[in-house]
Amino acid sequence: MTVNEKVTVGMVDNVPKYVIWKGQSHTVVKIGLHHTFRDGKTMHHIFSVTSSTLFMRLNLNSDNLIWTLEEIENNGF
Repeated sequence: MTVNEKVTVGMVDNVPKYVIWKGQSHTVVKIGLHHTFRDGKTMHHIFSVTSSTLFMRLNLNSDNLIWTLEEIENNGF
């Protein structure tokens, strides 16, 4: 499901460790793909991560350092 909402992401050693979305904390248990792309001068870092119950695609805008939850799905675990 496409979301496009701002979230808080806790990082350790440049790796997402938790995501706070709608007041709930989701611990990242697995990191999938990480890639970057440019939109004009702005570099975006895209992370695909899973918690115990969710798959999430996160976007870090390197200009303003705002994290956006782009997609979320129940991972069926």
